[in-house]
Amino acid sequence: MSASAPSLFDFTPRFPRLEVVDADDRRNVFLNGHLAGRYPCDDKGTERVVVTQLAEVLSLPDRQIAAAFNLHPVTVSRLLGLVREGGSAALLPSKPGPKGPSKMTSQLEARCRSLRADGASLRSIAKQVSTAAKKISYVTVASLFRTDSAPPPPPPALPLEAEATPEIAPVAAANFGQSRSTRYAGAMLLFSALARLDVWSVFQSLGATTGPARRLGWAQTVAAIVFCFTLRFRSIEDWKNGRRQDLGVLIGETSAPSVLSLRTKIKELTESIDPAAFSRAMFQRYLALEPVWEGLYYVDGHFCPYYGEHPTPRGWDAKRGLAVKGHNDVYLHDAKGRALFFFSQPLNDSLGRAIPAAIAEIRRVHGKEPFTLVFDRGGYSGETFRFLHGEGIGFITYLKGRSAKRQYAAHQFKAGWFAFEGKRHSYQLFEKKTRVRGVGLIRTVVFVGDDGQQIPVLTNLAATAKPAKVVHCLRLRWRQENSFKYLAENYAIDQIIQYGADPETQDRLIANPKRKALKEDARLLAQQIESLQAQLGRALEDNDESHRSTARGLKIAHAELRGQIAQKRQTLTRVENRLRHTPSQISAQQAGKTRALLHEDRRLLVNALKLTAANAERMLALQFDRFYQNPKDTFSIFRGLLQLPGVVRSAGPDHLEVLLQRPDSPKVAEALAMLLVDLNHKKPRMLDGGPVLTFHLLDINQTAPSTDPLL
Repeated sequence: MSASAPSLFDFTPRFPRLEVVDADDRRNVFLNGHLAGRYPCDDKGTERVVVTQLAEVLSLPDRQIAAAFNLHPVTVSRLLGLVREGGSAALLPSKPGPKGPSKMTSQLEARCRSLRADGASLRSIAKQVSTAAKKISYVTVASLFRTDSAPPPPPPALPLEAEATPEIAPVAAANFGQSRSTRYAGAMLLFSALARLDVWSVFQSLGATTGPARRLGWAQTVAAIVFCFTLRFRSIEDWKNGRRQDLGVLIGETSAPSVLSLRTKIKELTESIDPAAFSRAMFQRYLALEPVWEGLYYVDGHFCPYYGEHPTPRGWDAKRGLAVKGHNDVYLHDAKGRALFFFSQPLNDSLGRAIPAAIAEIRRVHGKEPFTLVFDRGGYSGETFRFLHGEGIGFITYLKGRSAKRQYAAHQFKAGWFAFEGKRHSYQLFEKKTRVRGVGLIRTVVFVGDDGQQIPVLTNLAATAKPAKVVHCLRLRWRQENSFKYLAENYAIDQIIQYGADPETQDRLIANPKRKALKEDARLLAQQIESLQAQLGRALEDNDESHRSTARGLKIAHAELRGQIAQKRQTLTRVENRLRHTPSQISAQQAGKTRALLHEDRRLLVNALKLTAANAERMLALQFDRFYQNPKDTFSIFRGLLQLPGVVRSAGPDHLEVLLQRPDSPKVAEALAMLLVDLNHKKPRMLDGGPVLTFHLLDINQTAPSTDPLL
């Protein structure tokens, strides 16, 4: 054996093995399995000494030592340089803060306090006591008064800022002479619509609370969420980009809550109430203010994609044309495109399976009166038709399948019309019956679309319902699609609000992956057999009969090829036999295909408040259009009015005046002035039982009734 070769019985490692293990707030350093050192995890000075000693003694590269202590190799190199220059003392962290004597002497401190007593500001004091040789900063002066027992006077407050109970309470008689300007004064118009929707009473009846707190009760939390999306902030996180002092005026606070505080309050608010109960209560109030036309409800699913790490169920994303991770929300609308209610469908079942749940929610509010359900091809199924017919519910939907592509002669169509919202809508119509498996004959109305295509419509409504009315009611479903687009762009209903997921508890059947593999094997074997048979056929075609004149001779000559074909056929037979005895579906847990369902309680509540904000804005916009009289521009113009700056001032013990900057357009300003007269007549209140609000317009050149400049 060569002298340089290692011995078979030499167990000494060629390189030392370094391990660092944390246990019970102590860091243990092991060399070749033996404990070599121990120190507290937060003792950075000892750790630096240990790292540099190991780097000097061990034959390990610096990168391995750095990786063991979760450090960068450059850090280890820098620490070694400090040790070589200043020894171990250079590794100990130095005392933070200023190293030299303080600039603030006792005489200088006395002068600063004297100037402060005279009413000078901190910055003014720092400027006056500074000299060319000694510069005193504003921070140094501020530190003198930071620990004083008497805090500076608070900024002027609105009536809702009284020191009171953890939840916001109405303020009694008080004198508020000063005013506050805000960039978002126009958004306070929304308090009128929120009062009509009775949002505050709903939360009170459900026992809403945000826990014990000096400020930001449940009413202010609800208002903050509503204003967040009414002012078109894209998400809760986007709230930080607003002007906090200006946003605080909207909820009666000195400043708006931070994103962290708002998220904490949303969590506590969600835990105190049932989001579904809030949605149902608001559903009742929507219908009480404006009944559903002809009892016509539109139901459809809206897919929200998810891009996180959790293995959530997949659904069909129509925008991308792909099956991606996400969840479905099922929405109910009316014929005017008003969003009334929604519920989550986390497993992304078909719309047909969600229709019974939608019917149950409608029954809670609509009662026993008959109504009609309109849905697209996603809900088409014989089972759904039988269910609706058994419940005595009318339905309108598209015909799905091959029969929907059938063309009929042009002479069979007759003209029909239906008047809706003051306009006559004409169609070319043909009526017939269609047999649906498991259901029977169903009334079918075929109409000619705008592009000349014949579109069949299924309905179980009686013949008294005009064919043109049936067709037009189905075509109004596009208002629901437009509502989805509007809510996604303006109220971000696609976004998730909280993180985290729980594994799916219910087992399910999935396609057996073994069958897929066996089918692929069978396909490849069939392809190989076909290729070998083609070779045998070409050999027969190219056979030279002068040398091989009989079929027996041909078989003998190509025995190997025929043997390969026989062997492949035997293998294919075995694969097909295994395929017949392999179940088509197996348990998801058995196959390791378990899914995760996202936490949704906060998302359900925030999305319900988004619908509330959208409906409140819609009510005010339609009221504004009574004076503006231009429906095409009403919603876009009114969105701009919600962004008007203004001044909020106290006008009495229980009264606030909101002075809005007059819009530049005379027509818009005139319509807004008439809208404000209507709102003031109803005497809306701020938040839950807050002061009465009165709205006025303020000319650009008019002097504001406050020392604060109008933004």
